[in-house]
Amino acid sequence: MSSQAFSLIVCLPEEPPVRHDLTDATVTIGRSPENGLQVLVAEVSVKHGSIGRSGESFVIADGGSTNGTTVNGASVGPEGVALSPMDKIVFGTLVPAYFVPSVVLDSTPMEELIASIEAAPKAAVAVAQPKTAPVATAARAAVPLPGGPVVGASTVKLDQVRGPAPGGVRPAAVPLAPRQPLPGAPAGGPPKPPGAPGAPVAPRPPGVAPVTAPRPGAVQPAKLPTAPPAGAPAPIPLKRPAPGAPTIPLPKLPPKPGA
Repeated sequence: MSSQAFSLIVCLPEEPPVRHDLTDATVTIGRSPENGLQVLVAEVSVKHGSIGRSGESFVIADGGSTNGTTVNGASVGPEGVALSPMDKIVFGTLVPAYFVPSVVLDSTPMEELIASIEAAPKAAVAVAQPKTAPVATAARAAVPLPGGPVVGASTVKLDQVRGPAPGGVRPAAVPLAPRQPLPGAPAGGPPKPPGAPGAPVAPRPPGVAPVTAPRPGAVQPAKLPTAPPAGAPAPIPLKRPAPGAPTIPLPKLPPKPGA
């Protein structure tokens, strides 16, 4: 930026804009009459800030005001911010000001110049945010097990806990060592009772047919009558009385009391 002359257009609420030409000397801004640029607005502090030349540019600084100062929407601190032509400054929230070259202001009405700046505002300088480091959940502290490897010495990342992404490749499974039987225990575990699933089947004697359980819903064949063994007494068949044969009546019992 060359050392050309610049002016500040200050717009007070419900008042026409005011032009203030900047010089090489630093001008203070505030509500007090001791300032070079007095702004009688309650939101402006008594000693709000200052604007002064630094080399070939002007720098605006905020001296710790109550409601702050912004340039194109970015906050201004005590270290100051270098101004560029057509920058919009706001003291507090109600007093806008415009930093313009004096030669442009000489040939353009203030209202027209303000309208052109408002129609094409400058974007505030974005503060670069530090990138967030990848989050990883650390495992528990390493605890040595008797006769075994150290447990908890690795770090588990969140993407491994959540599983692979769709279409990704899953890592190969780590083979586990087979379990060893306890000393003195029979191979295959404790013996199972007869008839339990997986229990050994006892050998069948020669000549004995295997007994199979009937299937659910199968029709069972009728059992054939078997002949009594030799030497056993023959059963006595029950005789039914012939029709019209006399019968012996049963004795009548006395009536019960109260019947």
